[in-house]
Amino acid sequence: MNQRHHIESLIVVAVAAYAAKHFSRKHSKGSRRGKQTKHRERRTVEQIYQCLGDVYFRRAYRMSWLSFWKLHDKLCGPIEETIAKAAKIRKEARRKEKQKRGVGISNRLNPTPPPPPNGTISTSVRLACALRYYAGGSVYDIMSSYGISHTEVFESVWYVVDAVNASFNINYPRNHDEQKKIAAEFKAVSAVEFDVCAGAIDGILIWILKPPLEDAEAVGVDQMKFMCGRKHKYGLNCQAVCDVRGRFLDMSIICGGASSDLVAFEGSDLKKLLDDGILAHNLCLFGDNAYINSQYMATPYPNTSGGARDNYNYFHSQLRIRIECAFGMFVQRWGMLRTAIPSNVTVPKTISLVLALAKLHNFCIDEAEVIPANLLSQDEQNITGNRNGSVPLVADPLIAEIINVNTTTPLDLMGGGEHFDDAPRHYRRPLHNDALRSRLCNHVESTFKTRPRRREP
Repeated sequence: MNQRHHIESLIVVAVAAYAAKHFSRKHSKGSRRGKQTKHRERRTVEQIYQCLGDVYFRRAYRMSWLSFWKLHDKLCGPIEETIAKAAKIRKEARRKEKQKRGVGISNRLNPTPPPPPNGTISTSVRLACALRYYAGGSVYDIMSSYGISHTEVFESVWYVVDAVNASFNINYPRNHDEQKKIAAEFKAVSAVEFDVCAGAIDGILIWILKPPLEDAEAVGVDQMKFMCGRKHKYGLNCQAVCDVRGRFLDMSIICGGASSDLVAFEGSDLKKLLDDGILAHNLCLFGDNAYINSQYMATPYPNTSGGARDNYNYFHSQLRIRIECAFGMFVQRWGMLRTAIPSNVTVPKTISLVLALAKLHNFCIDEAEVIPANLLSQDEQNITGNRNGSVPLVADPLIAEIINVNTTTPLDLMGGGEHFDDAPRHYRRPLHNDALRSRLCNHVESTFKTRPRRREP
């Protein structure tokens, strides 16, 4: 009797176990149908901070503990709104899919969704995951640190992109007092006290993998328009203007990597504003010879060797080179830009991502956040070990010579647009409006200052 009772008990337990397993598979909220939800133990940002401490938290997240929470306070609401909007879109997509398959729809108007199997992911964790990914962290390290899935990491990345773009702006200031303040900051670092520079401009290649044909067609160009011949990489031509601190004042991404800096600038909104006279009297931008000298753009004299014009070129480069430093800080801060953006990220999403990173870069500068001298070793390994390759950050001796600052720059992403291959013929004439540049050259002569002797290697 006892043996029979024991056997029956085993049968009941086995049936119950099978039923529970079947039910779990059927109702699992895993990423694939029939896949069981993995049990994950959520961890908070506070717990991570307690493990890392001040120094390593700043190295990992590119900002201090206090700056992180200041940023979170600004982005918390927009992140929640973005998550709610995404949930609504997914719900509508499921409803349409059911209609397409002829599946009956519940009569309940507002069914309550089940709670997340492992608990809700807080907005602070969403932000932390995104910052770690932007900095060059491995998605697998981020997953294990916070106890969330691979999918949730990438969803957090895009939730934060949308929230940042909704909360911050990068638009060149139209207020003349603000422009004069920018020029005064440049004057303070100019050896000849140039007081006309209201921003330094240049271009950088945003490296992407070869976009699918349908993605290229969606933006109205051929795939080869994204190929930068000088750098042998697919990408986007990013035009940016910065102040003396490296803070971005304007950013435009409207052309593929094949485009010259000139054509990319000519198509930008800033160019139209400059043509309409947005700048205060006597102010201009400082750019290199990829641009055309004009009443609002001061460029170097080409083909000079010694003399007044060469002296002007040197002191001009003292200010213009600040944009190269800004690009160096930008890519060093957000290490993911040292690798190619995957081909499954569309061109419009890539543009949104880069603009969001530029806005976060500005936030860090406003908070006086200094870029750590060294990356976390695991981040450097993740970046350099990328299967599609990576670009190094190298010390630029020219920057060290001109402004006596030791900084690293992504040289493999810079200078790709310095050509006139796609520029209209009339742009290739040597001079257009040289009054501004002549005045600056005369000013240098009046100071009796000359280019320093080149340092011996």
